[in-house]
Amino acid sequence: MIALLLAIVAVAPAVAQPKSDPCRPVRGCAVPALSSLDALMLEFVCTRNIGAATIAVTRNGTLIYERGFGWADEARTQPIAANALMRIASVSKPITAAAVRELIAEGAFTLDTKAFNLGQPGGGLLDLAPFPSLGDPRLADVTVRHLIEHKGGWNRDIAGDLTYMEIAIASAMGISSPPGRENTVRYILGKPLQHAPGTTESYSNIGMLALGLIVEQHRGKPLQEVLDPIMAASGVAINDHQIGRTFKADQDPRETFYDATALGPNVYNPGGPLARAPYGTWDHEARAGQGAHIATAAALAKFAAHYYVNGPNIGRPRPANDSGTWRWNHTGSLAGTNSLIRQRGDGITYAVIFNKRAPSGDWAGQARTAIDALFDSGSISWPTSPPACCPADYNTDGGDDILDFLDFIDDFSICEQQPAPCGNFGNPDLNGDTIIDILDFLDFMDAFGTGC
Repeated sequence: MIALLLAIVAVAPAVAQPKSDPCRPVRGCAVPALSSLDALMLEFVCTRNIGAATIAVTRNGTLIYERGFGWADEARTQPIAANALMRIASVSKPITAAAVRELIAEGAFTLDTKAFNLGQPGGGLLDLAPFPSLGDPRLADVTVRHLIEHKGGWNRDIAGDLTYMEIAIASAMGISSPPGRENTVRYILGKPLQHAPGTTESYSNIGMLALGLIVEQHRGKPLQEVLDPIMAASGVAINDHQIGRTFKADQDPRETFYDATALGPNVYNPGGPLARAPYGTWDHEARAGQGAHIATAAALAKFAAHYYVNGPNIGRPRPANDSGTWRWNHTGSLAGTNSLIRQRGDGITYAVIFNKRAPSGDWAGQARTAIDALFDSGSISWPTSPPACCPADYNTDGGDDILDFLDFIDDFSICEQQPAPCGNFGNPDLNGDTIIDILDFLDFMDAFGTGC
């Protein structure tokens, strides 16, 4: 089959050439009504020298815009797909919170249940022994609510972010680095609090780290398997949201390069050669609850259409007719990543992910301000349905050419007879029957060369 497909290249008809931008390549089905958003994003990434960005917009629950700007690789040769996977950092938190809210709705525990089982009357949820001993008796007072609302009593401005101290934790415990999530929590339980639980709100990664373990304990399965049906209920394909990996060699083929050049100690090899910041200076897998997720921008925008992403209701399902003037957002930041998820009471949700963090300032906040201003301007005639993309424009660069053919064949050879969605460049299930087969190839060839 593959030999036959490749042979067709020699007789492929003349085709339309792709469109390009002098600053960054653009991928994803064009939406003429949102061409002003294209212009905004191009100006944003070009003036800040951001190599890659993805953005998606839903309106009234329907995905109407999904585009990629820039390149997926460090050499800036491979345009980033609109459905590329990227690290989302702390935008992971509302997704973990959704799993917590689901357990609360089922009656597994309440917001006021004690988070840690430290021998207090009535016990608690997470049964981990503090190392080397209990660091603060007030830890027994920490509740699920405190963890969700960043009121557990930790203050990283005073004590530092204990979730990033992998080498020090492993050394103190006499174990190999990195120590993993459970040992990290044991170490944290052996340290003093900076505030009485419930009295002071201070942003903390510890809350969602602990809640991710609590979810796994109650479900008896890895967090990823718990989150899959939650995301599926929002219309997110199973391979469009995952727990990410530390090293590039282990990452999903659809995942972009992370642009950060700073070096630091490798938590997997302390004392060895320094690691490039996004690839070994922290244990990414161990941040499963708090910031390890990777996703497409569309997956985040769809999630935001169904769940609150911040505030007192973070992770709670949004009710029908959830309209008003309110707005919530959540941002995330890691070396090589800056992300934004935004929901508005006017029915619009959107997500933006960059493969670079601002050296100063807040790109996620700047993007939110600019995009909200555009959407508030009244200049957009909003489409009511997803854009129709030419089947032969497989890489969605605005034309159908030999690159579309090669990208389609690459994916088809990997995915033939596999269930959709599948593919590194797109989804070769062109006829939408959920299985990738020769019928999809014939549909591609029918459209190829027509200039559509």
